Amino acid sequence: MSKFHLGWFLGPGITIQGWNEPGFATGYDWTKPDIFVDAARAMERACFDVFILEDSSAVPYAYKNSMDFYLKHAVMTPKFDPVMVTPYLIAATKHLGLAPTLTSTFYPPWLLARSLSTLDHYSNGRIAWNIVTATSDAAAQNYGLDKQIEHDLRYDMADEFVECVSQLWDAWEPDAVVMDEASNTFIDPTKVKAVNFQGKYYKTRGPLNVPRSPQGRPVFIAPGGSPRGRKFAGRNAEIVLAGGESIEDMKGYRDDVMNHAKALGRDASKIKTMFTCVPTVVKSPGDVADMKDQLAKQRAHHFERGLAAMSFLSGLDFAQFDPDKPMGEFTTNGMQTLLRTFKNAGPDATLRDVVTKPNGQGFTHFVGTADQIAGQMQEAMQEIGGDGFLITGHLKPRYINSIVDELVPALWKRQLTRREYSHEHLRDNITAF
Repeated sequence: MSKFHLGWFLGPGITIQGWNEPGFATGYDWTKPDIFVDAARAMERACFDVFILEDSSAVPYAYKNSMDFYLKHAVMTPKFDPVMVTPYLIAATKHLGLAPTLTSTFYPPWLLARSLSTLDHYSNGRIAWNIVTATSDAAAQNYGLDKQIEHDLRYDMADEFVECVSQLWDAWEPDAVVMDEASNTFIDPTKVKAVNFQGKYYKTRGPLNVPRSPQGRPVFIAPGGSPRGRKFAGRNAEIVLAGGESIEDMKGYRDDVMNHAKALGRDASKIKTMFTCVPTVVKSPGDVADMKDQLAKQRAHHFERGLAAMSFLSGLDFAQFDPDKPMGEFTTNGMQTLLRTFKNAGPDATLRDVVTKPNGQGFTHFVGTADQIAGQMQEAMQEIGGDGFLITGHLKPRYINSIVDELVPALWKRQLTRREYSHEHLRDNITAF
């Protein structure tokens, strides 16, 4: 098989990285960027393609209708702005792609386009945009709304938003900056145009006052497990941030997005589907059962944290349900992937099942020796037809080292992932294979 790509999805965001948990890095000041900088350097040493920085813009209050649990236990809060930490990562690396999360629902198009174009200049073409529509009422209320916009409408707006910012990025032709001293011309005025975009949801004159960046525009990353989210990814994504509860589920997800892309006339070979995973490396095959038992105990210990996180992402207060009775059907205007998780768990699944059992945590919670996990990744990619994996979880030095110094060499031994960067820009590295 051909090589596949590696990335890291920092799902917890720019927050405290696993406070009061095994492996928490007590030597780092959580209010400073150092732990993210050191992690980015380690990822580049292992030739990861991209580092995705999640974000949300609220102190949650969905669980028990209170902020107290989230604040007391540092669950999904506090969070710093991923755009602000990105320049530190740019300065610390030379090849790694960097993908801050910015929401199309709340950012003005011109501001978002300008910020990402600036970062693409400063990184010499290594920036991606993780496109989200936001999920919670709490976030919407921070931006002056009473509640979150309806789910599918958010994606309708996001399609138009992407078109709007794309026109802003294209307003400068690649050779607009001439710096010709003989004619006293810095910018050729004929190669910069006003956009005058006016859609159903967004309006902007343009152009940007930032010249065209090295990549022209950032690489587009799109998560989203709902039918509407998959259609959005098929229309816009260059990297699809995907998950799955089984090989069949993962393959179906990828095929669905690719079918949308083909129906819209896109070259599906240019779209890379990368699946989130949490590999846990052990020293010998005999340690696997013990480690799985330890992980199960950790999930049980953090059961309430899981409930609180799901409450925020869905907008439902899971404290109101008996954790040991089947949930049955429910609806949400929040994260639709959660509905699929319960559906895949079966009609008799309880909250405790979904939060604490491995099959509720996704197929790709690999546990094994480095070589065993490398083999499992290889088999999964062969079956799915996917394009790579995104390691996810908090940044803990011991865990990061187990990935970059143990798992990645095992992948290299099988010739599965890159051992060097072949191009200068992120888009070219992502499409190299």
